[in-house]
Amino acid sequence: MPRATTLEEARKVLDPRPLDFREPNPQGAKEASDPKFYTELPARREGNFKLPGPLERLRQRLLSGTRDTKLFLSGHVGSGKSTELSRLAVHPQIQEQFSVLMLRFEEQEWATLDSSQVLFRLAGALFESHKDRLSKQKRWKEIAEDLNQRIFQPMGIQAKEGAGSVEFDLVVVKLKQELKLSEKARRQFRAFGETQQSLLQDFLAALVDDIENALSADEGPNELLVVVDDLDKVRGAEAQKEIFDTNLNALLAPPLRVVYTVPTGVRFGESRADIRHNVEHLFPVRVLGKAPGSFRPEDAFLEERMDFFNDLVEHRVDPNLIQKGAVRLAAMYSGGVLRDFFRMLREGAQMAAYNDQPMLDTIAMTYALNDARLKESVGLYGPDYEALAHAHRTNELRSAEDRRYLDLSRIIESHNGSAWFDAHPLLWKLLEEHQKTDVHHP
Repeated sequence: MPRATTLEEARKVLDPRPLDFREPNPQGAKEASDPKFYTELPARREGNFKLPGPLERLRQRLLSGTRDTKLFLSGHVGSGKSTELSRLAVHPQIQEQFSVLMLRFEEQEWATLDSSQVLFRLAGALFESHKDRLSKQKRWKEIAEDLNQRIFQPMGIQAKEGAGSVEFDLVVVKLKQELKLSEKARRQFRAFGETQQSLLQDFLAALVDDIENALSADEGPNELLVVVDDLDKVRGAEAQKEIFDTNLNALLAPPLRVVYTVPTGVRFGESRADIRHNVEHLFPVRVLGKAPGSFRPEDAFLEERMDFFNDLVEHRVDPNLIQKGAVRLAAMYSGGVLRDFFRMLREGAQMAAYNDQPMLDTIAMTYALNDARLKESVGLYGPDYEALAHAHRTNELRSAEDRRYLDLSRIIESHNGSAWFDAHPLLWKLLEEHQKTDVHHP
């Protein structure tokens, strides 16, 4: 694919959407999703010893695990989880052993998801993907009719008695719409989940059994693997608690291998040490060291990852279009978060084009960063400044509740032998200004 040669073309290919490794790419996929743009993440090293990354560990666990294996991928918002999972799904060893299904939740669903909806959507995705293989006289069909009588009809969703594949397809679509648009429907479905979620679990088990029996008759892989992306987009504390704490067992129930994304603000408690051992974490690319006594990211910048960021840009954009100094600023002020890195470069390209510049230089990039900082300042209040200042000063969180700033991308989790925290580098200057005007600060 030709690299961008104008700033307008650069804005298109620097779109921070995940890369999609499926072949062929889904209809309507944007050029920014082309897997040809992929750049291998920097390997973690301890001296001269290279350590396996989180996706490599997931792959090994899937290949050596059983059908009850449930794995979780955590990571900072925008750190590249979706791209890496898409790449994992097409790995030759994974493709050879598993029939892989990618399940992604739509943006409109993120704010209202609960554990019962996750199970229903998982069942619906399996049904849609393998309906041509399903036997018409199997247990799954009996349970589908039971679901129809117990929940679909009481919710006003009509499905004929003994519904076949076409009718059940329509039920899945209709219920998805109702759950997105109607709080009443969500309350009804949650009530169902609290009392009869086992019926959904039975439906999933029957589907999996019938699908894998059919797959075993084919020449290809006969075990299912589902990769459930976008659960890390569940933001509210109550919703996170319902899915990843109160009803965590619902995610563990389906009798097939599943990889779930999980918000970085979620930490499974002491009573679930077994689950913590199944969690892998994707950190942002490490570009900053600790600098508690400075509000200048330049003082903490680590140069060794710049080859990676330069390669990221040169895969997409003509090298004469963006100065390396601008790439350096974007890497530095993104804190190594890939989505933020691309977003800042796009804003810089727009700033340069608005000023009739033929290329993005450090001056335009600096103005774009100032503009981005101004936007961030609008949503910050006194308690936020206190939490962010504490993270910058101590590289720790004040309490577990402050993990929500990770989900908001205002605190970044880094590592250097152990995990530590800091305010997003774009906010350091705001923290300095707030400290100067805060009469209560020592």
